Amino acid sequence: MSPKIKLALVGLHHETNTFSSVPADLDAFSMFRGEEIEREYGNSLTTNAGYLAISSSYENVDVVPLVFAITGPIGTITEDAFDKIVGEIMESLENYGPWDGVLLSLHGAAVSEKYPDCDGEIAYRVRSLMGPDVPIGLSVDMHANISQEMVDNTDVITVYRTNPHLDAKERAQECADLIVRTIQGDIEPVMWLETPPMVINIVKQFTGDEPMRSIMSDLQEILGKPHVIHGSVAEGYPYADVSEMGMGFLTVVDSSKIGKSEAKKTSRETAQWMAKRAWAKRHDFDNDIPDPDKALLLANSQHTPGDGPVVMMDVGDNIGAGSSADSTHILAEAQRLGIQGYLQTLYDPESVEACIKAGVGSDVALSVGGKTDRLHGSPVSVKGKVRTLFNGKFEDPTPTHGGFRFYDGGITAVVDTTDGHTILLTSLRCGNTSLEQMYSAGVDPTKYRVVVAKGVVSPRPAYQPIAKEIILVNTPGLTTSDLGYFEYSRRRGDLFPFNRSTDYQPCGQNQ
Repeated sequence: MSPKIKLALVGLHHETNTFSSVPADLDAFSMFRGEEIEREYGNSLTTNAGYLAISSSYENVDVVPLVFAITGPIGTITEDAFDKIVGEIMESLENYGPWDGVLLSLHGAAVSEKYPDCDGEIAYRVRSLMGPDVPIGLSVDMHANISQEMVDNTDVITVYRTNPHLDAKERAQECADLIVRTIQGDIEPVMWLETPPMVINIVKQFTGDEPMRSIMSDLQEILGKPHVIHGSVAEGYPYADVSEMGMGFLTVVDSSKIGKSEAKKTSRETAQWMAKRAWAKRHDFDNDIPDPDKALLLANSQHTPGDGPVVMMDVGDNIGAGSSADSTHILAEAQRLGIQGYLQTLYDPESVEACIKAGVGSDVALSVGGKTDRLHGSPVSVKGKVRTLFNGKFEDPTPTHGGFRFYDGGITAVVDTTDGHTILLTSLRCGNTSLEQMYSAGVDPTKYRVVVAKGVVSPRPAYQPIAKEIILVNTPGLTTSDLGYFEYSRRRGDLFPFNRSTDYQPCGQNQ
């Protein structure tokens, strides 16, 4: 029987919006240790589930979950939170080893106060502790800003291939499999990362539409080449002001039969081929979506009785990208235009408390939303009746963005307003990635004319099946599609589209 292979599972998962005023302090993180990780994620479609599942693929492999910290997309990770979480990760690796390999569960777009490349710093620390001979695998989100430090300190990196992210488990399982094969001596991975100077607009990142659909087809083409054992396209995360911000193209080649020099050449050429073809499409990623007034009028005109709702994606309040969850720009415009049959969520603990005091069935006058900062609109005055109150916890076993199964919006109040709107007021920030958020509150979203989902791509798996049409809406906020709105200090100066005359010459072309 083959000797037992012991793999450690550790991670810190955070997509950092560096423009957010909400810090990712220690209290913001949920911490899972040991068997808690398996209970929370084992029966899901997440990265952790993929790592854990590799034990069932090999009789001689044990995945040992140690420490995993996660928080929703908010602001920069505080120095104290980073030190305590990463300190515990390193201590657990040291105390429970030795290890044959390590599986890192990171997002790929984390930023801390001290380390702009937070994920790269974690990979570096793990490599320094493990030494050069222990294979390290890393599976990251498609919005990762992949750095060279992440590549230099791991043996295999895999990236989701779908946005919305429906293959997190699959990619993590692939990563773990490649690490096991590396430990067994079956393969010797060599990676190349190519980062052309381009960032793509969030509204053009849906992999089911052009131009991303063609780019993902290019990836499939290079996966068929000899000795290529993995390839990835990272769309990047434009709301992190770091030098690594932008697209990344990565190829993993097995050098065991062709040698490291030839493998490096193959990985470089295939990654650069994908990057050059994406670069040729850079103008196709420009922002071209309507403002709230035009979008609402379009949505209202396109609805007819018996149809499903027209779903409006609130781009500037993309909860899954670190926004406030309480933007009122669309709600205020819907009031002004007299739109009926309108449904949306708002993060507003203050208004939830008022509804609790009033009680179910009571009339209330509230000032809702717009309380986190000045970027997402002003509070909007509404009058209405409290339909219901519930604890905000819900479960969705179906495929969702990121593969998560358990959700918590905190105590939630449903208010039906006198002007024909229904508002779900939550006391915790909770993305609109599952219809169970509505159904659990006693709300049937199919009965409305217009439904606002705060996001760009992540709500699609939930809302597309019920939507007559999906309309992206250009709103102000921390995740607005107008990237010129933000003041960057650390991004690359030659980055397209900020510098539209920039050039891209892949390095090593003449080697």
